[in-house]
Amino acid sequence: MKKRLLILGMIFTMAVSSAGCGSSSSDNAGKTDQTKQTADVQDSQKDESSDSKSDDDKKDTKYKSADEITMDDLMSHDETPAEDFEFNDSADEIVIDKYVGKDPIVVIPDEIDGKKVVGFNKTFSHDKNIIAVRIGNNITEIDRDAFGNSVNLKYLVLGKSVKSIDGGNFSGTSLKELILNDGLEKIGEDDFTDYVDPPLNNWGMDLKIPESVTELHVSDFNLIGKPGSYAEQYANEHADAGVTFTAE
Repeated sequence: MKKRLLILGMIFTMAVSSAGCGSSSSDNAGKTDQTKQTADVQDSQKDESSDSKSDDDKKDTKYKSADEITMDDLMSHDETPAEDFEFNDSADEIVIDKYVGKDPIVVIPDEIDGKKVVGFNKTFSHDKNIIAVRIGNNITEIDRDAFGNSVNLKYLVLGKSVKSIDGGNFSGTSLKELILNDGLEKIGEDDFTDYVDPPLNNWGMDLKIPESVTELHVSDFNLIGKPGSYAEQYANEHADAGVTFTAE
């Protein structure tokens, strides 16, 4: 009898122990699932945070600083959207009155709403934001003082239709590079006060003169051109005005 009771007691003890182990295994499984779920949530939040940060970074770096912008940035830049300009859209052709955008790189479009952009007044005069400008291909003249005192302007590229650049355009700028178009005919005006001069911080800057140019009124540039060209002749005749010549 005692032996039977002893056996039954052992069986009961084993059953209780087994039940306890099952409960522990179940609890551990629950904890594992919970841990996994928590990790998934944290990873998801981490991914969203990373995406959000990436978007914020993009917003913060939409426009490069003045020191980072290069001529390559200007040449590869998209046309500036119409909403960044003020102009009279009731006319058959558009003349831009004002630039109201924030991008320091400006590419004047050839057309806005199917109408040719044929000019811009003193749109950029005294503008402290712009660094680089590319002129549209339907503009034929750069008016007097169009860029005067645009203190941070470094790069300027003319469109293919520009025929003349009036005086007073680059004084008060930080111009480093000016690319003239083939087909340009005249730079500056007859009166000495209407000459085209480089900025004071780049006195003697290089200026490649297209062969199409037949009239110059400039001072303190180093003209680059073909040997025997009008540019060389002008430089020789105006050495007293600080004009020099380098054959390309």
